[in-house]
Amino acid sequence: MSKISIEVRIPGNAKSYEFQVDDRMKVGSAKKLIMSAITEFEGYDIFNGTKDIAVCSVELEGLIEDGESFYKVGIGNGSQLVIV
Repeated sequence: MSKISIEVRIPGNAKSYEFQVDDRMKVGSAKKLIMSAITEFEGYDIFNGTKDIAVCSVELEGLIEDGESFYKVGIGNGSQLVIV
């Protein structure tokens, strides 16, 4: 297991955030932690309690399933993700 640095873009507020996650972590688990951290940082829930949030990879040009690990799908250091 190793830590990777990823950039997470949020089109809803036109901002990007840097995170370090474990490469073996499931995307769904990381998504929950990332959403919580962004909500706390911004001081309000920019996701408006929405449950159907998807994670997309810029490099892979598509959605990443919540049950997949970053390592398994090829997400590594410097990868860019979009949460929509």
